[in-house]
Amino acid sequence: MKNSITVAVLNLNCLQRIKNKVSMKQSFSSIRNIILLFVFTSLQCLNAQNSNLGNLLSTAQWDSLFPRRAGTYGVHPQGYTDDFYSFENLNQAVNEMSNYVVEIKRKAGVYGELITVTNTLDGISYNYSDVDVSWYLSEVPITINNVYFADFLNTNSAQNNKRELAAFLANISKETTGGWQMPIGGGSEGDYANWGLYFVHEVGYNASNGAGTYSQASSIYPPNPNVGYYGRGPIQLSWNYNYGQFSKFLFNDISVLLDYPDLVQQDGVLAFKSAIWFWMMPQCPKPSCHQVMQGVWLPESGEYTSPKMYLQGFAHTNNIINGGLECRSSSSPAFTQKVVLRSELYKHYLGILGFDESEILLEDTDGNTTLCYESANNAMEDYVNCTIGIFVNTQVNHSSNLLIYPNPVDLSLVIQQNQLIDKIEVVNIFGQIAFTATGNSNQVEINLSDLSAGIYMIQIYSGNSIQSQRIIKS
Repeated sequence: MKNSITVAVLNLNCLQRIKNKVSMKQSFSSIRNIILLFVFTSLQCLNAQNSNLGNLLSTAQWDSLFPRRAGTYGVHPQGYTDDFYSFENLNQAVNEMSNYVVEIKRKAGVYGELITVTNTLDGISYNYSDVDVSWYLSEVPITINNVYFADFLNTNSAQNNKRELAAFLANISKETTGGWQMPIGGGSEGDYANWGLYFVHEVGYNASNGAGTYSQASSIYPPNPNVGYYGRGPIQLSWNYNYGQFSKFLFNDISVLLDYPDLVQQDGVLAFKSAIWFWMMPQCPKPSCHQVMQGVWLPESGEYTSPKMYLQGFAHTNNIINGGLECRSSSSPAFTQKVVLRSELYKHYLGILGFDESEILLEDTDGNTTLCYESANNAMEDYVNCTIGIFVNTQVNHSSNLLIYPNPVDLSLVIQQNQLIDKIEVVNIFGQIAFTATGNSNQVEINLSDLSAGIYMIQIYSGNSIQSQRIIKS
């Protein structure tokens, strides 16, 4: 009975958020987008998953860590009167985002990534990023990286989960702070540690003066000239290409947030989702903040000239989020102070999460660093490729045991290998699935007589691996 009541209350809260958004004057003017938002939000409300966040942090701790968060302290300069960054909103965002799994397919040396998003709640999958014909025709083996959003703060390493939470808190605190004084945790009126999550959107910009800000010409994520893409939410999501990607991820429609970026500053749950998306999602050539804090990313030998790039730890989250300003050899003194601030906030939260002084010292020794910039000769660089050196969910196809004949094929094609074949897909040069079949044996024969003549890629799914090979239909 308790679980049923909890779910019912959760659903009512979710639906109320939809109602509130629809009633906003700046919200959707299009019936299509209202329906879209309703469907996606209500579906997520029905199956909120458990996460590890509650084991790491309590509501009381959250309230103590962020006593001046937006809407909870005095008259807010941006007009917030409700607890925008509540622990409840964060929990709901974490739970709903944990339904998502992202599959990233790459081919070494071949441009592009084939990325699909699956919502495990309803089984709906869609392309997040497509590739051109040359990618499909290439016979280079496919490498697959799966990003499980349920892994946010929730891997099998309790120590790394705490480090990741400290890193997440440090960055969202820095991005939204209303503080102005060091040292961190010193107790002064302007102590940065007491002013995290104060601002919801970037200071100096609003709907009246923000049109055209952070807009970059893009055929994939075209900016709307009537709105601005200045920072919003805990991670201060900025630029049209980030709003477009996050919108594609969450709604399978880039236009939702490209046209209505203010939604991120109007809905606390959506704001936290934007931060979790940015944190978890690798953006080639950058790894994700989650990957670097869980120790599953390593650079290839010889990729970088700066030794600092080969160190591990918190500094990489800074390089991923704001590296162009704070982490390069050309960084200005004002921005290098922010590097120190992020580092101090990270250590502050580590202490709160139970790390002792000796453990915190290890974050800047023994191959780790919290500082992405220390001098012009000791700074980080841009990331150069999408390679994931270590990743627990990596799968690579191996074609040595695969036999496909006859090739070219006229009528029937035989696929034979050592492993059981679960599924077969034949993909045309436009990336469309032209034929699919299931199997439960080591040898499957398929009839391709109805296919038009041309070049195709055949993909064979077996357990956790995929094998691919080019075929010619005569």
